[in-house]
Amino acid sequence: MVIGPRRDASFLAMALLVFAITAVCASVSPSAVATAQASPSTQSGQLPESSSDTVVGSLERALTDGKTEKAHDLLIQILKRPHLTSDFLLRLGIQFAERELYGEAAEAFQRCIQEHPEVFEAYYNLALADIAEQKWQAALATLQQAPQQSRAEVLACSYLRGKVEDLQGKTSEAEHDLSDAFAGAPQNSTYGMDLGLFYVHEHAYLGAATVYERAARFNPRSSFLLLGLSLSRFLAGQHEQSIETLRQLLSIQPNFAPAQLLLTFALSAKGKVEDAEKVARQGLNSPHPSPYLYYLDASILVKLASRQYKRIFEELSIAQREIPSCSLCYLTGSKAHQAQGNFEAAVADLETAVRLDPSFPEAWYRLASLYRRVGRSADAARAQDQFQELKADKEGREIQMLRENFLQTLDAQAAQ
Repeated sequence: MVIGPRRDASFLAMALLVFAITAVCASVSPSAVATAQASPSTQSGQLPESSSDTVVGSLERALTDGKTEKAHDLLIQILKRPHLTSDFLLRLGIQFAERELYGEAAEAFQRCIQEHPEVFEAYYNLALADIAEQKWQAALATLQQAPQQSRAEVLACSYLRGKVEDLQGKTSEAEHDLSDAFAGAPQNSTYGMDLGLFYVHEHAYLGAATVYERAARFNPRSSFLLLGLSLSRFLAGQHEQSIETLRQLLSIQPNFAPAQLLLTFALSAKGKVEDAEKVARQGLNSPHPSPYLYYLDASILVKLASRQYKRIFEELSIAQREIPSCSLCYLTGSKAHQAQGNFEAAVADLETAVRLDPSFPEAWYRLASLYRRVGRSADAARAQDQFQELKADKEGREIQMLRENFLQTLDAQAAQ
C-alpha cells in the first residue's frame, strides 16, 4: 500500500478493505481479529446490523446504484441510532471507502471511535480516510490517539505515520518510521514493499535492494518483492545479480510481464542482445505483454540490424498508442527509417521526438547529423546547439522511462 506525492491516493479504497481489516487484523491480538471478523455477514460483504432493516438495505442499494447523495442521507439516519456495534460501523465505513466516499467513511469510523474507543481498527481506518482527503495533520492526530495495545499495532501506526510523512515531504521522518515498522515485522511484505519503494523513489537503490532481499527471505514466492529486488539491483548497477533474480522470478511465474520486460532490458544493457530478443519474443507471445516490451523488442531488432521492418514498425505503432509521449519510440523509428535509406521519414521521426521531449539529448544529436546529411545546415547548427546544452544529462532516457514504468507497477501492486 503506497501513498505519497508521486502516488495515486485512490489506493485508499482497497487499502481500507484489505490492509486495515485483513493485514492489520491478521497481525494484531486475537481480540482485534474477533472484533473485525465477528459475523459471517461481514465476511460476505453485507452490513450485519439488522440485515432485514429497510434503511440498511436501502443504503446498500443506493451505494450499488451510485446514488451517493441518497446513501449519505441514509448514513445520517443510521448514525442517529444508539448502540451500534463496532463490527457494523467498521463495515459501514468500508462500504463507503470502497467507493472513494471518504468523508462518509470517516463519519462511520468516528462514530465507532466514540462508541468503541478501544477498537484500534477504527482509528487506523479513520487515519486512512483522512489521508485520502489530504488531511495530513488530522491523520497524524488520529494515529496518536489510537489505543496501541500490541506490538503489531504500534508497528502499524509507525508504518502509516511514515506514509503521511512521505506525503508531507518529511523524508528523514518517513524513513525512520517506515524503517521501524519493517525492522519490527520484516515478515510483513507490505512493510518491506513500501520501504523498498521509498528508497527507490529516493534513488537509494542499494538500500532498496537490502530491504527487498530481506523481505523476500520471508516471502520467497512474492513476485513483486522479487521484482523490486531485481529493479533495485539493476538501477544500482548490479546487472548480473538482477538477471539472476529475474530468472528465479520467471521460474516461479513464467508469464509475469514486468519480469519479462526487465529481463529483456537488463540483458540488452549487458550487451546480450540476442538473448534479450529471445526473452522479448517469449514475452510478446504471453497473454498480456507490456506495451514497453513492444518498444524494447523493436529497439533490439534495430540494434541487431534486422531487416524485419514491418515487424519493427508494427511494434513501435503499438508502443506509441499505449505509452504516453513515447519519444524513444520515435527515436527508434528514425533509426529504422535511416537504415532503410528513408532520410525524410527519419528526420520527421526525430522532430516528433524532440517535440514530445525537448530535453532529449540523443534525439537532438541524431537530428543535427541528419539535418547535415540532407543539406539543412542552419537547422543542423540549431540542433547541435540544443544537444550541447543538454548532453550533461547523465541518466539515459530509456532507463528513465523504464524506471518510471516499474515504479508505477510496484506502486499499483502496493496499493492493493
